[in-house]
Amino acid sequence: MRLSTIAKGLFLLFIFVFFIQTNSFAQQQRFKAGLNIGLTAAQINGDESAEFNKLGLTAGVRASTFLNEKSAILIEILFSQRGSRTKVINGTTVPQKIIQLNYMEVPIIYTIKDWYQAEGDYHKMHFQAGLSYGRLFSSKFENTALEVTAPFLRENDFSWLAGITFHTNEHVGFYARYTRSINLLFRNEDNNPNANSLLSFFLTFGGTYVF
Repeated sequence: MRLSTIAKGLFLLFIFVFFIQTNSFAQQQRFKAGLNIGLTAAQINGDESAEFNKLGLTAGVRASTFLNEKSAILIEILFSQRGSRTKVINGTTVPQKIIQLNYMEVPIIYTIKDWYQAEGDYHKMHFQAGLSYGRLFSSKFENTALEVTAPFLRENDFSWLAGITFHTNEHVGFYARYTRSINLLFRNEDNNPNANSLLSFFLTFGGTYVF
C-alpha cells in the first residue's frame, strides 16, 4: 500500500469525522472528533536490544461517542512508526542496528473520565484501555541480521493498550500510552530463517485536540 493512498484515506476519514462533529449538536454533543499527534518509543523482544530507543512519529484522527457523563468509546486511525534501535556505544565504530516498521493502526479504546471541571464543563483525567489492530505496510532494516526475517513478518498486528490523558481544557489534552502486541511479529519455525521470535511493543507520548 503506497503512502499517498494512506494519506488520502486519512484525509477522507478526517472529512467524515468532521461532518459527524458538526452535526452532533443536534444530538446533544454525543459525538466528537479530534486529531492526535505524538512520538513513539519502541522496542522488539528478540532483537538483542532491551530499551525503548527507536523513536518514531504517530499521527491521525479520532472520533468518540459518549456512553454517559463519565465514559466513552474512542476510535482512532493512526499512522504509527515502530521498530527498534540499538544504543550507540561510545569509543567504538559498531554501527547501530535499526528496524523501522510503519503501520496503519486502528485502536478501539474504552475511556473513564474523572476530575470534573465545572468551569469549561470537562474532565481533566481520562483513564483508557483497549485493543488495537495494525497493518504493516513497509519495513526497513539497517546493519542487522534480522533483515532475513523481512519476507516472513506478519502484516496483521493485534495489540492491547493502556493509557492516560490529561486535559488542560475542553479541547486540548496530553497523553501517555503503552501498547503491546498480542501476536508475534515473527515466529522462529523450521521453515523460517534461524532468528529469534519477535514481539513488538512501544510507548506513545502525544497531544490531542478535540473539536
